[in-house]
Amino acid sequence: MAVTIKDVAKRVGVTPATVSMVINKSTKISDHTRDKVLKAIKEMEYHPNYIGRSLVKGKSNAIAIVAPFFSSMFSMEVLKGVEAAIGNTNYSVMLFSTVGKDANGSESLREILYGKRADGVIVLSLKVQKEVVNEFKKEGIPLISIEEIVENIPVIKVDNIKGAYNAVSYLIQKKRKHIALIVGKQCLDAEERVQGYAKALAENQIKYDATKVFRVKEHSFEEGKAMFEFLMKKRNRFDAVFCAAGDLTAIGIMEEAKARGVKIPEDLAIVGYDDNYIAGFTTPALTTVRQPLYQMGRTAFDLLISVIEKKEPYDNRIVSFEPALISRTSA
Repeated sequence: MAVTIKDVAKRVGVTPATVSMVINKSTKISDHTRDKVLKAIKEMEYHPNYIGRSLVKGKSNAIAIVAPFFSSMFSMEVLKGVEAAIGNTNYSVMLFSTVGKDANGSESLREILYGKRADGVIVLSLKVQKEVVNEFKKEGIPLISIEEIVENIPVIKVDNIKGAYNAVSYLIQKKRKHIALIVGKQCLDAEERVQGYAKALAENQIKYDATKVFRVKEHSFEEGKAMFEFLMKKRNRFDAVFCAAGDLTAIGIMEEAKARGVKIPEDLAIVGYDDNYIAGFTTPALTTVRQPLYQMGRTAFDLLISVIEKKEPYDNRIVSFEPALISRTSA
């Protein structure tokens, strides 16, 4: 039989209300009583009934994070920032992947909304539909978007145009003129990176060629290996690759190139995007564009909690982070 709040109260010799106040971190409880209650909770393996509490309070004390998938380096780094921001708050985090569902996440978002499963939602790389935003606003549940600009809600993003522009300009300074661009599926960050790529080419009198732009779906190492094979079959010969689809894909390209006897960077310069933790440990070390993903995740969580607790307005602000080119030896 599950341990109840009354069982804990009886063990300690206090009222159930006192136990509840300790769980909710009330400052009205003495340190001595709090320590006794927390010790009993641990020893008795008591788990508060948050679902029941949410029905009473109208709050779940949960934050939902919705993304196409969580296996990407992008998602994992953002989650590290969210995890750090949780700290000593009363909130927990639930993850919802839209893999196999609708592309914009509407099904998952409505499941969260109408199931009263979270007090707020962070959405990664999804173009939330206007009608879904309106439904959330009507129910008083705030949304925050990371990367995709969604009307009428806060957005946390990086300046992707600048990041791509700096990467391609760097390759051109290294005397590379035949630069392939690898991007993800058609979404805001991918199209902004295409814009930055085209801008750098134009400023250096290099003609933009759409046939040199290639797309991947999963941003994976395996896609990178396959992409190198595909690039080598094209008539156009490349002396550089800007892999704006992420470092993992860039490393796949680099590893396959090395396996085929292509020297990096002498024969082929490679620049990635993200600067995840493995970028500096490859051979050669990967030149890449650093996105402050950890800070973006932390900022998104902090802002969402401030909105939920009415400390910040729920507006359409855009919080933009600056990218940084990290020069190593792959380019």
